[in-house]
Amino acid sequence: MLIKKTKSILNSEQNRPITQLITGASLAQAITIIVSPISTRLYSPEELGIYTLLLTVISLFGPIICGKYDLSIVSAKDEKEAMEIAVASIVFSILLTILITIAYSFYLSSKPNITNKVGIYAYVVILLLLINSLSNVLTSYNNRHKEYKTISSVYVIRTTVQNIGLVSLGLLKLGVIGLLISQLLGSISGFKKQSSKLIENASLLKQVDIKGVKKALINYKNQPLFSMPAHFIGTFSYSIINLFITGLFGLNVFGYYSMAYRMLGLPLSLISMNISKVFFQRATDEMNETGNFFNTLKKITIILSIISVPMIIVLMFLGPNLFELVFGDGWGTAGGYVRILAPMYGIRLVVSALTPALIVAGKQKLEMKIQALFIPCSVIAYVTCKFSNYEIEIFLKIISLTYSIIYIIFFAFIYKLSKKKRLDVC
Repeated sequence: MLIKKTKSILNSEQNRPITQLITGASLAQAITIIVSPISTRLYSPEELGIYTLLLTVISLFGPIICGKYDLSIVSAKDEKEAMEIAVASIVFSILLTILITIAYSFYLSSKPNITNKVGIYAYVVILLLLINSLSNVLTSYNNRHKEYKTISSVYVIRTTVQNIGLVSLGLLKLGVIGLLISQLLGSISGFKKQSSKLIENASLLKQVDIKGVKKALINYKNQPLFSMPAHFIGTFSYSIINLFITGLFGLNVFGYYSMAYRMLGLPLSLISMNISKVFFQRATDEMNETGNFFNTLKKITIILSIISVPMIIVLMFLGPNLFELVFGDGWGTAGGYVRILAPMYGIRLVVSALTPALIVAGKQKLEMKIQALFIPCSVIAYVTCKFSNYEIEIFLKIISLTYSIIYIIFFAFIYKLSKKKRLDVC
């Protein structure tokens, strides 16, 4: 009965975009899961740990590299303004990448244990940032035109190319360098398909001038002023965990954690982020038509819960056994970490997809304040384990509990905002 009802919800005309995105995301996720047992046999926990540590730069800055201007492409009043915002996004990303490169160089100079293994290839991360900025712009443009099938298929293409590269370069024993190159190959795949709609409207680019770009930068300044730092703080609260675990327990333990983090992050990055795009577009439309977006919030929350709850149950009961079976001897340790973190990641999957609600409601400042709460929680976990010599399990339990509470509070605010009537709607 539940399965039949779930299919009915997902296959309805209204939810077809979500079904398309979930289908593509699930296929991409399946490819990654299939290849992961091979990767754990081709790469050591330390190599996977270094790779994850370097990609922390992407997880930190990738989503905000355009200053969050790219999100405004979806709600631009016409195609000309959408093009102006797209150009503004790229300009912002280039300037920010220059600053990040300088800081990243200083970071690498203090980590000889990493540079000795990777060398100049560590700067592939900077190239990935620039590629990410273009991908962000194209994805928002696809979202504007409801090209969800395109978004979905590009995810599958990139995941497939990346994993083929991962296995091939792993067989060549290239270690962390192979992992970075495979990430690069995956990132540059699918651009032609994704940019087809933009190319159709390329003539509008000729109408874009400095005055229009400057106007876009000013009109949507709340994005870099509030949405960007809020998202950064939220991502930083997870990225700092990587640094804390490395400092407290070493690269080898971090390697096991990185696999747990990667597996838990799959549904988050592929499902939650995709559904978030649909939610943003629909919530914006409902807000413009009715003055609130409660119905959209309710429907998307139900769909996300249908995905999240079974995932939590399976991982909590079978996590260690599944990891040991799939990834090989010793990797049950990572499954134990997954068991601890699963409830929090399940709640995060739901709430993260709904965070554009604050942009729709014009409450970006609130997002920044809530996201800031995560950082002291991670610091508390670090200090507690540092001075009490606790094992990593205690560290992860503190993180899971405190972060879950914050996400629940976050959802309560979103729920309240969704029912609040906007006065300027007739």
